[in-house]
Amino acid sequence: MSAGEAAARHARVAIVGSGFGGLGIAIRLKRERIDDFVILERAGDVGGTWRDNTYPGCACDVESHLCSLSFAPEPGWTYRFSRQPEIREYLQRVAREFDLVPHIRFHHEVRGAEWDGAARRSQYLR
Repeated sequence: MSAGEAAARHARVAIVGSGFGGLGIAIRLKRERIDDFVILERAGDVGGTWRDNTYPGCACDVESHLCSLSFAPEPGWTYRFSRQPEIREYLQRVAREFDLVPHIRFHHEVRGAEWDGAARRSQYLR
């Protein structure tokens, strides 16, 4: 990797995955005025387990109002126990509304990370 590529890939914070946890962390960083972060997502869209699991009957096992981020409540859930497509759509909407999409690097599977003591930063391995 060239120095230019390394500089382009450097971010203060790297978040692995764009499911509930990853999006929640990213939003918290933005609220703290930290905008130098990247979300590394191995797939081509946000959603984590709600993107990957599409089997018949896939739904949330807790009531829908508990299946949303506290700072991004969804008052209009269709079902008491939301179905997979609706939860996935919710996560996609949250990513757009909080302007997270520019931070996401799709098709970036993290297979490991290394600490560079001289540079005082870590580097992820693809």
